[in-house]
Amino acid sequence: MVAAGAVIAGSIGSSSADTLQKLRDQGYATVAVANEPPYSDVKGDGYVTGAAPDVARAVMKKLGVPELKAQVVGYGSMIPALLARRVDMATSGLYIKPKRCESIIYSEPDLCGAEAFAVLKGNPHNILTYEDIGKNPDVTMTTCAGCAEEAYALERGVSAEQIKVFTDPPSGIKMLQQGRVDVFALSGLGTQDLLRKFNDPNLELIMPVKGVPMGCAGAAFNPEDKDFRDAYDKALKELKDSGEFAKIIEPYGFSAEATLAVRRDDFCPGN
Repeated sequence: MVAAGAVIAGSIGSSSADTLQKLRDQGYATVAVANEPPYSDVKGDGYVTGAAPDVARAVMKKLGVPELKAQVVGYGSMIPALLARRVDMATSGLYIKPKRCESIIYSEPDLCGAEAFAVLKGNPHNILTYEDIGKNPDVTMTTCAGCAEEAYALERGVSAEQIKVFTDPPSGIKMLQQGRVDVFALSGLGTQDLLRKFNDPNLELIMPVKGVPMGCAGAAFNPEDKDFRDAYDKALKELKDSGEFAKIIEPYGFSAEATLAVRRDDFCPGN
């Protein structure tokens, strides 16, 4: 494994941008994560794991960068952090969306998954879609600021007044438990993980959310780092082709088959 990483790092060094060489020289990359298991998970000692960082760590080792240092950044702040170069990349389930592709560039997809709602047991408002929320102005929901679920809601008729932004996913579940909102919306595996941890019999999972496409994420980069991104893609492809990619993400509940079936161009042509 070490020898393979050295070969790959050497083979693309001459074509990679100054950013990648800087990361090789310093021995680490600073990555933005949202601390949303199973996408990303920052442990008490600061070590970052989860499906997205574990993939990124394996890729970066192939590129000659042995360590990741995490910064917890909200999804709505990840693009500004990338553009201001406060982080070298974002790897935390940031979905590949056309609007985001106007500002940043992505790797090929690394994680794909369905969307989910958490509601009170019995689903008293019969909420199965975002349209169901929009049709009832008395229903409120919570999700994170700037995340894909906020956009899905607004695009499908939910008013801004119906959306209450949580500070972090656990606080969003508490809002649901306390009756301050009727629906919690987030990625399917993220919501499932939270409900398992809270273990509250009064809460129920709705997955998949009807009428919403499967979301796919990738590592995100500053638009000036195209050579770095391209080098990352080459190493990611080797990880996928070898089968190591599946071994990394499938224990977290993600489908390697679903991710391998899509390309970045399916979401952002030409990015």
